[in-house]
Amino acid sequence: MKVITDGASLIVKGLIDAGCNFFAGYPITPATGIYSGMIKAGIGIGAPDEITAIHYVMGASLSGLKSATATSAPGFLLMSEGIGAAYMMEIPLVVVLVQRLGPSTGSATTGAQGDIGLSQIISGGYTIPVICPSDFYDCYRLSIEAVNLAERLRCPVILLTSKEMTMSERSIDLSKLGEYNAINRKIYQKNEKYRPYAVEDSLVPNFLPIGNQKHLVRATASTHDEDGYLQKISENALKNSLRLEQKLERNINLFPACLHDQHQDAENLVISYGITNYAAKQAVLQLRKTFNGIKVSHLTILTLFPVQVDQIKKAINETGIKRVIIPEENHTGQYRIILIGKGCFKDNDVIGINKIGSLITPQEIIRVFK
Repeated sequence: MKVITDGASLIVKGLIDAGCNFFAGYPITPATGIYSGMIKAGIGIGAPDEITAIHYVMGASLSGLKSATATSAPGFLLMSEGIGAAYMMEIPLVVVLVQRLGPSTGSATTGAQGDIGLSQIISGGYTIPVICPSDFYDCYRLSIEAVNLAERLRCPVILLTSKEMTMSERSIDLSKLGEYNAINRKIYQKNEKYRPYAVEDSLVPNFLPIGNQKHLVRATASTHDEDGYLQKISENALKNSLRLEQKLERNINLFPACLHDQHQDAENLVISYGITNYAAKQAVLQLRKTFNGIKVSHLTILTLFPVQVDQIKKAINETGIKRVIIPEENHTGQYRIILIGKGCFKDNDVIGINKIGSLITPQEIIRVFK
């Protein structure tokens, strides 16, 4: 069945279908559609501000609820201390970050892709998982993935989207949304003393809700050992802190993979993410069809962090790509700079297409090839 809907409604549906049963937020354009949708669904509450909202979500998750919030950059900055604490305490939760034009208050009703760096907001250089919908179907699917990742990895996960993706309306076929399983955090079942940060092969500790009747649960944002005791810079405490990054690396296969539309013998590769993927996809199709059959491949990135270096290098090396084009709706080419820093490109000519204030068009991408 085809319906006209907006991305915010699909994100709400995805969160709920993933089992999210608590949401707290504060209204902010362009994330208000998610906020109001979760409240209408009967599982959301309003908070007096974003600082309170993230701590409501943290507390609910510690009690065993699947929890989420949604905001834009100004609110996200206010949430930063709570997100860092949730990362250190290993609290599973989802933050939907809806990008708008900055800096600061900026233009609340103008879209952007300017919060790539902002998403990595916690101190210490640790990676916060970030997944990014490339179309309306992804708004649903990746909302489920975000909740599942948070549950499986016991950490905050950011669903990074933008004003156009959440507030614009498109026609979609509901039958193409697919079916996805909701995954729950692994619960500690043993009779032995519960060690809140003890791990096995996955490097992810088992969970117990605060207030359970069987075991004491410690949760702290200070440097701690496996038992949750503050240990400052002891060997065990530092090892535990390093594990926070290592568990992401160990479980990299759980993250949504890149989508590679490969053209045989292509020498050009367009890399895109988020709302710009619509323009990139159209540009690639037009280049193949009408511009003397230009051989160009297209890589859609769904997981921004951790950076999927191996998948990107594979897409470049399989056909001997010489030129890489990366369109982004920000001024400095934020993700292009990150990919360069990660060593994704060797002898490739890397071209950025950057713009603020309006969407990048297929024609602006095609112009690079003329």
